[in-house]
Amino acid sequence: MQRPALYYPYIHIRDERWLKTAALYWPSIYRLVPNGYFRSDGRTSAAFCDADILRTVDPGAFTAEMDRELAQALRRHSEDLVRKFSVERALADFNGVPFGDLGPDVPALGWIHIAKFPERLLAQLCDMGLAQQGRAMLPETPHRGAVMAEWIGLHPTLAGAYMTVVARRVGQDAGYNPLTDQADLRRATVNGNVAAALRLLGVGGDTEDAKVAPRLEGDGVHTYVSLALNYVRPGNLDDVTPEAILRCRTDLEEELQAFREYVAGQQQELSTLAGIGYDRQRLEAFAEHVTQTIEVPLKKLERGLALHRMEPTRSLLLAGSFTPPAAVAAFTDNVPVVATTVGVAATVGSAWWSVSAARRSARQASPVGYLLDVRDRLTPQTVASRARALYRGYRQGS
Repeated sequence: MQRPALYYPYIHIRDERWLKTAALYWPSIYRLVPNGYFRSDGRTSAAFCDADILRTVDPGAFTAEMDRELAQALRRHSEDLVRKFSVERALADFNGVPFGDLGPDVPALGWIHIAKFPERLLAQLCDMGLAQQGRAMLPETPHRGAVMAEWIGLHPTLAGAYMTVVARRVGQDAGYNPLTDQADLRRATVNGNVAAALRLLGVGGDTEDAKVAPRLEGDGVHTYVSLALNYVRPGNLDDVTPEAILRCRTDLEEELQAFREYVAGQQQELSTLAGIGYDRQRLEAFAEHVTQTIEVPLKKLERGLALHRMEPTRSLLLAGSFTPPAAVAAFTDNVPVVATTVGVAATVGSAWWSVSAARRSARQASPVGYLLDVRDRLTPQTVASRARALYRGYRQGS
């Protein structure tokens, strides 16, 4: 059974195109939302919440156990961390203005809700100058300019590394697969323990940091599925409504489950690929694996379906019993409309039904058939264009 996903690092999903794609595979997507937090979701997020696909989990129950390991890492690398990632350094890097001359809320900081920090760890971060508590909310927000003490500001890079560790811990404890729409964080998720976070920050490397995080069941799946869906998702994904995504999930439930089982069968290899330490080599390895297991079978299936699609109509043409219905000819390039008898129309209608059934059967038999179904449903052709293409095929004998 496919594990749910866990979105990070934000509460509100920043890229709803990414969310639409993720919903084409994962059964549900959780996000870390403190109890009582006011959410302001976009249309896609709201629709998926209503459909119980986008869900919430309170982070407080999972972060307490992170205290000891992170506190030790902070002490070991305090000098490097403060030099590179202090709040003062973040603000200075932003616009060269000294820390004391800036207000409490500037875009130079990454803001994380206090519920995602163990209490002692937060005190340590503040004492070291790595965190700032209190955020001035913008006038257009529901809080209208109030300073919110529950928000903690960190250097953006440090905030990203910290949320990678949080996502990994919650995923490990709750059985979720961490996912992000932020490209710069994806490389650290698979090995998202403290050591990996320190490597993301460019510090660490001693024996104490070298402990390997336990592998999650879903390691590598996000990269693999994202690359696979790139072959079939429409270019105008902004124009695809969340309702269309929901219909895809419902109508193609059996095909989606078959595709998930196909991906699950590759879990060991995907985990191995995800563990490659160098970004470029890891992506190249994933690309090659997707080529062999997705792209090649997709092209083979498409070729088979293209040939099979015309087989019944060829038979009709060879038998001399085919006359194009008026409804079809009307969509062609000024081809004269030929009158048809009820008997011939019934024969052609039967041929179309047989082709449709055969194509669906062929797709269901293929582990990648789901991807073609997604493509066809999310990039619908008009009735006229389908009929025109079909009739051209008849004339050309293709």
